[in-house]
Amino acid sequence: MPVCKNEKRNSWYVSFYYTDWTGTRKKKKKEGFATKKEAIEYERSFMEKTAGKCTMKFKSLVEIYLEDCQKRIKNTTYALKKSIIKKYINPFFSNIALNEITPEHIRQWQSRIMEDNSQKSGQYLHNINIQLSCIFNFAKKYYGIDKNPVQVCDMMGNMKNKKMSFWTLAEFKLFLAEMNKKDPLYLAYNLLFWTGIRRGELLALRPKNFDFAEKTLSITHNVVFVNSRPQLTTPKTESSKRTINMPVFLMNMVKRYIYEHKISSDEFLFNFLPSYLMENIKFYSKKAKIKPIKIHDFRHSHVSLLIEQGFSPLIIAQRLGHKDVTMTLRIYAHLYPNKQQKLADELHNLYKNNIDKNKF
Repeated sequence: MPVCKNEKRNSWYVSFYYTDWTGTRKKKKKEGFATKKEAIEYERSFMEKTAGKCTMKFKSLVEIYLEDCQKRIKNTTYALKKSIIKKYINPFFSNIALNEITPEHIRQWQSRIMEDNSQKSGQYLHNINIQLSCIFNFAKKYYGIDKNPVQVCDMMGNMKNKKMSFWTLAEFKLFLAEMNKKDPLYLAYNLLFWTGIRRGELLALRPKNFDFAEKTLSITHNVVFVNSRPQLTTPKTESSKRTINMPVFLMNMVKRYIYEHKISSDEFLFNFLPSYLMENIKFYSKKAKIKPIKIHDFRHSHVSLLIEQGFSPLIIAQRLGHKDVTMTLRIYAHLYPNKQQKLADELHNLYKNNIDKNKF
């Protein structure tokens, strides 16, 4: 097929025929290439992807995979996936034919990634590994490779959570004591601590999310940051859409804040970046002489408080917006052991008072 130069524009273009997935023969023309080599490479890559064979180069498969993902997942999830692939995966595998990538290639890649990113957490490395595995699962399902070479190898990284940090009620009290009650941050931190909502859910709050008659908060949106730019999106999962019963003092605090700042129904309560939240956690923690925690640790603090008050995993799961109790227990089961003795004592009292009233 002809690769020609546009003399007026001093650029190259390519024009060729191909057969699409329906069997229809079509013509493709692409202009604006700086060199003849770039035009030829575009045609080769396009035909390779259209043919859909396992002999295509890895980078061609990635283009197909990302196009497919973009139609099926949230924009923010897609942006994160694309970023990881661009930074950690494509540089190593791009020009290798799909059917030539072996477990040995994967092992070499894992070693390189772990060496170059030794400061990253095990969870982060694990996520990078999963992204590569997803690409090969896609190739196995749709493009005829025999097996996923990533699954043959040991997993890179791990899913072990770091030690969970949280504040007790006493620590949170010391933290608040250092703040100005008129500062918007004062309300923000109270909402995080007393409701357990996520960072993005907090930043998406508007007056219309609050029902002051029913004393409830409806979580309907989430704010995420893509390239440091905020985007309003749906909550993290379907179960994250929820209604939270609010304590009266907190509802009054919100009502007063909205009135004093003259915030309309559709305006956001808070207009600051997560980094601003984190900077002030560190600042006021230092003043209060307590350990600083991360923004998400306010969620852990809330759960710890609820467990300490004796609330069941089911109620906690509903409040947090977890899919089911299993997820709640998987994350927070280690906070329950100190309740086992109390449980045994309560059973003993029940038995003593209702079945055998003799003293032990």
